[in-house]
Amino acid sequence: MDKGHFARIGLVAAAALTLAACTSTQSRVTTTYYTIRGVSGEDLDREIAAKGPLKGHALASAAIKFVPVAISYDESDGKCAFGEAKFRIDAEMTLPRWQEHRQSNDPDLRIAWRNLSDYARQHEEHHIAIAEKYAAKIGKELRALPAKSTCDALDKAAQRVLQKNKRDHNREQLAFDAAEQKRLSALFD
Repeated sequence: MDKGHFARIGLVAAAALTLAACTSTQSRVTTTYYTIRGVSGEDLDREIAAKGPLKGHALASAAIKFVPVAISYDESDGKCAFGEAKFRIDAEMTLPRWQEHRQSNDPDLRIAWRNLSDYARQHEEHHIAIAEKYAAKIGKELRALPAKSTCDALDKAAQRVLQKNKRDHNREQLAFDAAEQKRLSALFD
């Protein structure tokens, strides 16, 4: 056996020990809020543009990361395959919080705000659900890779799987946003 083989086994063993306590594939979602102030719709629009995520170009956002929680190699019969490949999603959702919501004298604005903030949360949760689908898909596709003559060759095949899923994931996220934008435009036109 070469030194690379021992290094890989050491790395996998260290990762397995580190990850043994946290192999859950359940998403970890944290929510942060930015505070907006005002008494009119124009005030709220101005505050969102000044304080919102993506330099004020979004009402809400979800920063999503794919996190490997259990990756192991199965080396037998002179071949290398994935024994385990599990991923989860870590997401940080950023949502607005209207400071004067309860004090507002405009009942229509309060209702519109509740609807808008509920929609923003649901929209970002849908982005997270799309990512969760891809986290499961990546794990399934890595485990389905045929055994390779070396673990390095398996890693190269895994990189292709990861890159393809990254492209497909981004494409689906953008398509969801485009469909929502079109749907909302039709509602308000």
